[in-house]
Amino acid sequence: MKRIGIDVGGTFTDVVMVDDETGRIWSTKVPTTPRDRVIGTIEGFDKILQLSGADSAEVAFLGHGTTMATNMVVEGTGAKTALITTQGFRDILELRRVSRHDRADLYDLLFDNPRPLVERRWRLEVSERLRHDGRVETPLDHAQLEALAARIRGSDIEAVAVCFLHAHVNPQHEREAVDTLRRLLPEHFICASHEVNPEAMEYERTSSTVINAMLGPVCGRYIERLISALAQHGFAGKFLFMQSNGGLASPAMVVDKPIVLLESGPAGGVSAAIRNCEKSALKNAILGDMGGTTFDVSLIREFRPELRNKSLLHTYTVRSPSIDIDSVGAGGGSIVWIDAGGGVRIGPESAGADPGPACYGRGGTRPTVTDCNLVLGYIDPDNFLGGEFRLDPQAAWKVVEEVIARPLGVSVPEAAQVVRSVANALMAQAIRIMTVERGYDPREFSYICYGGAGPVHAVDLADEMGIRRVVIPPLPGLFSAFGMTVADQQYDYQSPLESDLAMIDDAAVHAALDELTARGMDELQRHGVEAHDVKVVRLADCRYAGQPDVITVEVQGAAPGIRASLARAFEDAHQRQWNFISKDKPVVIANVRLQLVTTTGWRGGVANRAEGEVPQPTGTRTVYLDGGPRTLPVFARTTIPVGATIEGPAVIEEHSSCAVLKASHVARVDPDLNLVIELLEPNAPHAPHATHALAA
Repeated sequence: MKRIGIDVGGTFTDVVMVDDETGRIWSTKVPTTPRDRVIGTIEGFDKILQLSGADSAEVAFLGHGTTMATNMVVEGTGAKTALITTQGFRDILELRRVSRHDRADLYDLLFDNPRPLVERRWRLEVSERLRHDGRVETPLDHAQLEALAARIRGSDIEAVAVCFLHAHVNPQHEREAVDTLRRLLPEHFICASHEVNPEAMEYERTSSTVINAMLGPVCGRYIERLISALAQHGFAGKFLFMQSNGGLASPAMVVDKPIVLLESGPAGGVSAAIRNCEKSALKNAILGDMGGTTFDVSLIREFRPELRNKSLLHTYTVRSPSIDIDSVGAGGGSIVWIDAGGGVRIGPESAGADPGPACYGRGGTRPTVTDCNLVLGYIDPDNFLGGEFRLDPQAAWKVVEEVIARPLGVSVPEAAQVVRSVANALMAQAIRIMTVERGYDPREFSYICYGGAGPVHAVDLADEMGIRRVVIPPLPGLFSAFGMTVADQQYDYQSPLESDLAMIDDAAVHAALDELTARGMDELQRHGVEAHDVKVVRLADCRYAGQPDVITVEVQGAAPGIRASLARAFEDAHQRQWNFISKDKPVVIANVRLQLVTTTGWRGGVANRAEGEVPQPTGTRTVYLDGGPRTLPVFARTTIPVGATIEGPAVIEEHSSCAVLKASHVARVDPDLNLVIELLEPNAPHAPHATHALAA
């Protein structure tokens, strides 16, 4: 059986093929085609078949991740959407309750909020009202609703979001409205808040539902066209999409709820890292994914990713289960510029795939982080992507000189080094937010880096954070695509409960979870998901009375004893996150949640390399290191046998990335073909049996 993983990023579309029986892996990159991502995806599919010599009929599985959903929200390119809500609440989207919290520009008097998700003339009201406990106060006015449907039918609206007050408690009116709208507007995408985010907080629920509606038509067309194109190329295997939660899902379920795609691309790398940690017995790891547009940070603790149920995307609130990933605009393609005060700034704008960095030779005229790394020798222009994609060092040098060096009054290498230092500082701050600000000591974690530019900056980042071990997995530049082949299917469900733990009995909590399990299993069956061997993970959102935010904890055991177990788990988590507990405040259970996981991913090992002789350098390269140019030996990663070690300073080059070792750094290849770099103290003894690199 052969599997393919495809990750459509902002700059490149990464493709990986795995042979289950032999463990052999093929990989490639093709430029993403932003105007029509299906074209780039199919080009990648065809290219991996050519490289492997396989026929499309041999491919039994394809996992797919994409950044298109995130890009649509940020760029405002989703489908034109109407909101139908309770009379008197058409401006609920203007609340933006959390859009200014914990932001770097909190005190910027000139800050301009992005436009509302739905323009005011298409925020429509209908007469209906539910009380807070779900009792009907005013029945739904169907005549009004039909008039609104007629107005929408004659417009360019493609999607409709329905969000009524207190619908999370009683979805009766929303169900009636959705049934009517789907009957009257069969060509439109219709969704309701009880289907997308059935919990309290009306602004957050409305924002999430509108985003789901905006994504619906575009994602639906993309999925339909991609399935058709793959079928025309002979693919007839299982096709699944990567979700924000790190699990795969069927196309039918993604079409109904496209909001699950918002962190689709980065989640693939986390899924791959989890499998890597399980094999290497790394319980705790910081993950750094540096791609073309962003640097994404996440954590693995006890072999499990940190999860969250809410996020902020371009000031818009999203409530949907996802891996907890913090992103900064510091990718390889992030554009470098000088602000009015003469400071060097990076991003958030990216050169993308077209035209790309100046060194791509496609007409780019603005410097990027990649251009600066090329100037400094961290990237080989003749060996980029294994020599398939040659870079133009003169173009990089010229654009860095004109845009950065001259305004700063420094040499071109000095300007490039300033940019690299700023990029490292931005990424280090993202790691601190994910660790130190949440009560974790980064020195107690290993650092797993991936993405095409991840290994290029990894050693500097680890040094700055005091991390002593860096792990570069196989295929770091295509790690997210590899994650699509090893991830399992995962489906999330939730139901509101909103009760003091002291006021509800164990049986009621248990019954709510059982009802949610039955609903989830039924939905899996209706969508044709094989539900055998399903692992059920039960969770609950808890908070102290009066707190706005919840902490999600796992529900252990069965009735009796659930409430006491929940209270202990919540207080332990609260103590770690906030460094205090409040014994005098009641604990509230806000929602119960469910994860249904069914094994899908490949569990085999990468085809191994036998131990062999001491590796020899393939050449040398000049790298600006520690303030000046140094000639370093270059080793091809694929020629380093298992167990062999390389002492820095040296360059370790591979198809999709490279790493530069400094003095006192020792790299070795472990049995799973990870490149493990130990950052020793300057005078610490080297690892035993180390192979000394050539003198610089």
